[in-house]
Amino acid sequence: MASSPRDNLLAGMDPGTFLQIHWQKKPLLIRQAIPGFASPLDGDELAGLACEEGVEARLIERRGGRWSLRQGPFGERDFSRLPARDWTLLVQDVDKHLPDFAEYLDLFDFIPSWRVDDLMISVAAEGGGVGPHTDAYDVFLLQAAGRRQWSIAGNYDPAIIEGLDVRVLRHFEAEQSFVLEPGDMLYLPPNVAHDGIALDDGCQTWSIGFRAPSVREMFTDFSEWLYQRLAESAMYTDADLAPDEASGGRIDARAFARARALLEQALQSGDGDLERWFGCFMTEPKPWLECEPADEPLTADDLRALLANGKALLRDSRARLAWTGMNGRCLLFVNGECRELPVSMAGTLEKLCTLRRLDRDALANALDEPGIALLLDLHAAGVLHVEDDDDEQ
Repeated sequence: MASSPRDNLLAGMDPGTFLQIHWQKKPLLIRQAIPGFASPLDGDELAGLACEEGVEARLIERRGGRWSLRQGPFGERDFSRLPARDWTLLVQDVDKHLPDFAEYLDLFDFIPSWRVDDLMISVAAEGGGVGPHTDAYDVFLLQAAGRRQWSIAGNYDPAIIEGLDVRVLRHFEAEQSFVLEPGDMLYLPPNVAHDGIALDDGCQTWSIGFRAPSVREMFTDFSEWLYQRLAESAMYTDADLAPDEASGGRIDARAFARARALLEQALQSGDGDLERWFGCFMTEPKPWLECEPADEPLTADDLRALLANGKALLRDSRARLAWTGMNGRCLLFVNGECRELPVSMAGTLEKLCTLRRLDRDALANALDEPGIALLLDLHAAGVLHVEDDDDEQ
C-alpha cells in the first residue's frame, strides 16, 4: 500500500470534525488524501477480474447520447469490441476478490467497520462515465489513475430518463465541478447528484461505499427473523369481547387495540432480540461472497504450535465481523450468525473485528479454552486462515 500519514486522508481534519460537519451532511473535496498515490492494479488486470465467475462487474457505454449496460462475467471479445471512448468498466467487491486491497478500507476506521460495504474500482476510456445519478449511501471517491471531472449538485430534479438500462437523471445542472488527479478524493453523502467523466484513457476511480439498508429491507428481514422465532400457539384473542362489538360487521376500536398490543408484544418478544437480529443483518455477506470452510480443521495443539512458531491467523477478506456487549455477555456477529460469549473475551473480539493479522501477541488473552474453541470454530468456517510463506512475503 502507498505509505502516507493517515491525517492526510481528511486533509488534516480531525475525524470528529468530519463526522460532525460532513458525514451524511455535505460533500468534501480532499486534495492529495493519499499523496503520490498510484494504483497497484492496471486496467487489464481489472478486466481479467471482470471475466471471472462470481465477480460482479458491469460495462456501461454511451453511444450517440444513448446509455447501455451489460453485466459480467465478460470475455476477451467483450473488451476487444469496445469503442475508443465513452465506456466504463466497474467491478464490485475488489477487496473480497483481491485480499491485499482490503487493507485500504482500514484507512476509513473512523466509520464503524460493519458499515463498510466494499471497494469498487472502475476504469474508463476518455469520456467514460455512468451519467449523472444519485446514490442512497455515502461514498468516498479516490482517484487512482488519470483524471476525472466530477460535477455535483445538492438540488436537482429527481426524474430519470425512462427506458435506459442505467438510472440517469433527465435534467442535471452542476452546482460545483472539480478535476481529481491521482491521490485526490471526494466524499459525497447520500442523495447528492453527481456525474464523473474520465478526462484520460485508463482513468481509474476507487469507490469506498457503505451499507445503508432501506427501512423496507430492514423491516422485511426483521419480520422474517421474528417469524421464525414466534410460537405457533400465539393467537389473536378477545376474552374481553363485549356484546356491543358484534354490530353489523363493524370492526370495533377495541379489536384494533388488541391487534396492536399483540404485534407490539411480538416486537418485544425477547430481551436482546433486536440487537441479535441487527448484528446478524448487518454482517450478512452476499451469497456469492461467503467464506469457504477449511479443508483440514485445526486442533488446539496445532493452533498453539503454529502461533508459538511465529505464524499468525489471517482474517478472510470476505468475512464480516462485529461484536457488542450486552447484559454481562458478549455477542459476536460473523457472516450473519450470532455467537454468545463470556464478557471476559471483549478484548479478543475487538481484535478479531479490527485486525487482519492475528499473531501470538494479539491473541495472548485468547489462548484459554473458550478462546481456543472460538478460534478453531472460526478457522473451520473459513473466517480465519493460517498464514503461509506467501502471506509473509
